Amino acid sequence: MNILKRVLLTCAFSTAIVGAVNAADMAIEQAPVVVPSTSGFYIGSLSSVSFLDDTSFSDLGNSISTDYDPGFYSSVRAGYNFGSMGFVSPRVELELGYGSASVDAHSINGAGVAGIDSFGDARSFQGYVNGYLDIPLTNDGFFSAITPFVGGGVGFMNLELRKQGVAGIATLIDDSDTQFAYHLDAGVGINLQGIGLFSDMSLFDNTTLDIGYRFTAADDFDFVARDGAASSTEFRSHAVTFGLRKQF
Repeated sequence: MNILKRVLLTCAFSTAIVGAVNAADMAIEQAPVVVPSTSGFYIGSLSSVSFLDDTSFSDLGNSISTDYDPGFYSSVRAGYNFGSMGFVSPRVELELGYGSASVDAHSINGAGVAGIDSFGDARSFQGYVNGYLDIPLTNDGFFSAITPFVGGGVGFMNLELRKQGVAGIATLIDDSDTQFAYHLDAGVGINLQGIGLFSDMSLFDNTTLDIGYRFTAADDFDFVARDGAASSTEFRSHAVTFGLRKQF
């Protein structure tokens, strides 16, 4: 009798184990693991607070330098992420944007003129082919959602010194020119759902917030002032950038 009881208990125990294993298998099948995409096309935007270096032009035999207030730059972009290639993930993109900065003050022949009311702005249309290298910190954990990047782009810039002048005197220059331009970038990309934000919203699947720094440069813009004087200037700006990109 003792032997029969042991056999029955053994059978019951085995049946319970098999049932638990089957239940676990069913649970796994019902909740598949979602693996984020590592390569594919993406679209996005970029905005920045920009700090434009002085530009200059000639008028009435004088060299006039222009200082600017902080400005902005905004663009749209579309690209392709090639996914992991060793320690980095390269991506390429096209970017088209617009920027503007208002005149703060003009100075004549290197000297500021007290009491003058300067006006006008510098506007730019910019287009680039960009290349970046994402550098993952780790494959798991919180820091897997934070990815440093470096890169830059080459393209064109149409710069307009728009209606710049001095109140009570005249508009001194209102001209534009287009030249080769480039920019250098560095920053971090933050996967929004990877850090626990918007985790229940499919709209933000594979969405990255980019925060970084950009240096933009272009040379030899040729302008003609209102008095007919020709001059050349360069463009230099430093910017703090914020962008979003969604990969498909």
